[in-house]
Amino acid sequence: MKKELRDIIDTDDLAADERERLERVHDLLLQAGPPVELPPELHEPRGTPDADVIQFPMLPKRRVGAVVLLAAAVAAATFVGGFAWGHSKAKPATLAAERIVNMHGPNALAVLKVAPADTVGNWPMQLSVSGLPAQAKRDAYYELWLTQKNGPKLPCGSFRVHGSKTTTVRLSVPYSLRRASGWVVTRETPGGPEPGPVVLTT
Repeated sequence: MKKELRDIIDTDDLAADERERLERVHDLLLQAGPPVELPPELHEPRGTPDADVIQFPMLPKRRVGAVVLLAAAVAAATFVGGFAWGHSKAKPATLAAERIVNMHGPNALAVLKVAPADTVGNWPMQLSVSGLPAQAKRDAYYELWLTQKNGPKLPCGSFRVHGSKTTTVRLSVPYSLRRASGWVVTRETPGGPEPGPVVLTT
């Protein structure tokens, strides 16, 4: 059952603008819902540190309720703002590349950035592709391959695209890229040959 503001504090003596402001805050608190449940380990604190007791001057009932309501609103706004900031969509960090490879195909282009190997031997890469057509089937995709002599040899990762838009993906492989003669991108379909037809090459 929704608890009205007048059930919490005495609103009879409030000015119209102050009552309206407190009602907006009250509605926001109702929308935010109850706080998260206290973890079990905090139900019984291990000890209470000594602290000075601060005495507040006596306030009228309606003022005490207003102060408590505003304090709760500030806490709720801080929590919601922090949650939204922490879960906002952030742009991926730029890859520190030691090698940049241009790729091309019919009406399509790509840039492959290769970073130095990390401490355990993984080679991070970032591929930006534009111009490849969107997949005709839901389970179709594109594959980046490392080439050696006669064609594609080692897969470097799969991805899908959004048609004319530029698609950027992060990939990583555990084998050395120093022996590569180049890279290609192939179009893969379930049940088809692997690797599929080449659509981008260096």
